[in-house]
Amino acid sequence: MIPISVCIITKNEAENLEKCLSALKPYPFEIVVADTGSDDSSKEVADKYADKVLDFTWCDDFSAARNFCISKASHDMILSLDTDEFVTKIDLESLEKLIEQHPTAVGRIELLNYFDADDSRRAQISRVDRLFNRKHHTFRNRVHEYLHTLGNISYSTYDAPLTADHVGYLGSEEKLRDKSMRDINLLIKELASKPDSPYLHFQIGQSYLMMRDNKHACEYFALALEHHPDPKEDYTRILIKNYGECLLSLNLTQKAAELLSYYPHYEDNADYLCLVGCIYLHLNQPLRALPEFIKAQAAPKKDSLDSATRTPAYYMGYIYELFGEIDIAKSHYLRCGDYPPALKRLEALKR
Repeated sequence: MIPISVCIITKNEAENLEKCLSALKPYPFEIVVADTGSDDSSKEVADKYADKVLDFTWCDDFSAARNFCISKASHDMILSLDTDEFVTKIDLESLEKLIEQHPTAVGRIELLNYFDADDSRRAQISRVDRLFNRKHHTFRNRVHEYLHTLGNISYSTYDAPLTADHVGYLGSEEKLRDKSMRDINLLIKELASKPDSPYLHFQIGQSYLMMRDNKHACEYFALALEHHPDPKEDYTRILIKNYGECLLSLNLTQKAAELLSYYPHYEDNADYLCLVGCIYLHLNQPLRALPEFIKAQAAPKKDSLDSATRTPAYYMGYIYELFGEIDIAKSHYLRCGDYPPALKRLEALKR
């Protein structure tokens, strides 16, 4: 097996760190943890599992902390994880082959990002660049850091056969607000030197969204779009979806309808198709909405676990209920399983 060092920075997250490190225990990785100033039991937890536990003096720069941790690893091949990410699946044999085939490329791991919405727990799927050779890549940006190539090689990626649960969007309102405001303050500092960056505006919007502050989230998502993000970038697709949902939540339907222009870019994505269907519903056009939810069920791409199953089934049920087709509506609601909005409609239809 190609030797890999897992590098993690942490602060005051002892419970999550325990879950993160225990999930790595079955695998033949070196574990390096850099603590950035914990006053809980994080370092004691790290000592139970990690090969190296280091101290890093926090300087409002996540890239600096990550690069310090990486510099102390024994191996060049690095897997960078966050404390609130718990590995659930790795195909080591396939992983080794991919690393050999792509020695200078970056492996994109799959994250299931859990969050609470509609009285239920949901998960958004993302691919993030985390597996790399430190001879060829380093981190940049104070917050929401990204990998940057060293030397003259071009930046390329491959999908690594590794999946992890990410629970960073779960927690009390106070915890999420503190985390979001920390990130927003760092992102605003970055904006001072990169005022035209759509990505930084997007991330500020995401931070407001995590606080359930849809009004300010919309403001920054709009600024991100004004700076013309590349539709081919993964974050642009997430931006469009989240911006559209925020606009609808604020009853800014006509503004949300402007996002229909992205249809040629994302018509193969279930999440975008569900957004399109919801926009048509808000425009009181259910007959235009229904085909979009039907299409979402068979879309080859998706960014959340429910976008090709529960979400379209629920809205199909809702539309058939609007037209008085109660039995058909019930059949779609039943396909939603324990999805709370569907259960509420089924209970209402019993009366």
